[in-house]
Amino acid sequence: MRKVDLRLVPVLSMMYCISLIDRTNLGLARQANGLQMQKDLKLGIGQRFSIATLVFFIPYILLEIPVSTPRGIPMSTFGARWWLGIATILWGVVTVCIGFSNNWQTLAGLRALLGVFEATLFPGAAFLIACWYPRRSMAVRMSVFYIMSVTVSGFGAAMAYGISQLHGRNGHAGWTWIFIIQGVITIGIGILSILFLVDFPDKATFLTEQQKELVITRIQRDRADAVADPMTGAKIVSYLGTLKLWLFAYMFMCGTVASYSLAYFLPAILATMGFSNMMSQLLVVPPYVWCLFPAVTSAVVADKVKGARAYVIVANVLCLIVGTAMYSQIPASNKAGRYAGIFLAIGGANSFIPLVISWSQTAIRAQSKRGYASALIIAFGGVGGIVASVAFQQKEMAKGYPSGIYLTLALNAVNVIAVLGLRFWMVWKNKQADKGLCVIEGNPDFRYQM
Repeated sequence: MRKVDLRLVPVLSMMYCISLIDRTNLGLARQANGLQMQKDLKLGIGQRFSIATLVFFIPYILLEIPVSTPRGIPMSTFGARWWLGIATILWGVVTVCIGFSNNWQTLAGLRALLGVFEATLFPGAAFLIACWYPRRSMAVRMSVFYIMSVTVSGFGAAMAYGISQLHGRNGHAGWTWIFIIQGVITIGIGILSILFLVDFPDKATFLTEQQKELVITRIQRDRADAVADPMTGAKIVSYLGTLKLWLFAYMFMCGTVASYSLAYFLPAILATMGFSNMMSQLLVVPPYVWCLFPAVTSAVVADKVKGARAYVIVANVLCLIVGTAMYSQIPASNKAGRYAGIFLAIGGANSFIPLVISWSQTAIRAQSKRGYASALIIAFGGVGGIVASVAFQQKEMAKGYPSGIYLTLALNAVNVIAVLGLRFWMVWKNKQADKGLCVIEGNPDFRYQM
């Protein structure tokens, strides 16, 4: 399994890291060189910047399930590494093209195309991880995959600032160089992914036949779904009526509203605190480095301590709520207090997001349902991106985005209730199953892990 860990998690993390950078570098590019991008593309008029931000999520949401159905036509035909690797190369090409945009309409159109290709990665990666590990090993791998990506992507702010110093080189503004260079890096990562990413256990060429059999046996003993089952219309209808999947989707959306709002608007939020343009970009990095520690700690506790998953998620949601209140409500004169709130908010949001994914994957059986769940939940992450883009309005930037802040607080207050309610329901269902009054997920031996 160490061989699997070293081949699977780092490569997926690298891919998702550049994915996060490419989808969120719009805010950094806008802030660079004294808002030169905003002047060049006239993004300061009306809601143009918000529109350019949110159009990414429309195809991203609509294509999540069609392109990510487990072992459906794309994945089974091309294999995970080819399917995900080629998608990475294609959105890298789109990122380069964004650097040559000459008006805001072109920018918005290319952002939408970026959403088309990026729709494949996160649900595909989450499903691929779930295919390799039993439930008690899933939270740590999912969190390491996610948080390594988020942490390294936090350095995208510093990288963007450094690249922006090429302003004027070869007649290109600094913001154009950000997209061009980061797009070329993405293309390179896509090529490396095709070469090194592992496929599904039954297709893993780097393992011996005995090792592959061991992996499949572990999964079969844990949840009896190591063998792929076909997706059918009847199954989709059944899955649509599964309330717990919608609750997981809501939890995930609450986290992404916070994470996307900070990813897109943190430089502007820091600027409203009185930091210079340079510091507004460089101070983005430390909170993303910090979030590595609460995320990994939370994942280890969730995997190792029986019954702790939901409580760990609630603890991180509360950190997000407290942190958001701190950076938005503490008096502007107290920069240190407000900046500390950003650490709590980013750490809380990015710690519970992968926990929700891993918890959802432990609560279901059948590969078709597993893939459907990952696509549905991550599609709601796109909904969170749209909500953040709309709620954090350009006209409220000078005031610190009050509408977006209050919405984030309200959504996550309800999120605490949703998490605890689902946990108590799972405890009740387990007791019912122990008494022989119900069968969970079609398997008499299956029990929920909370």
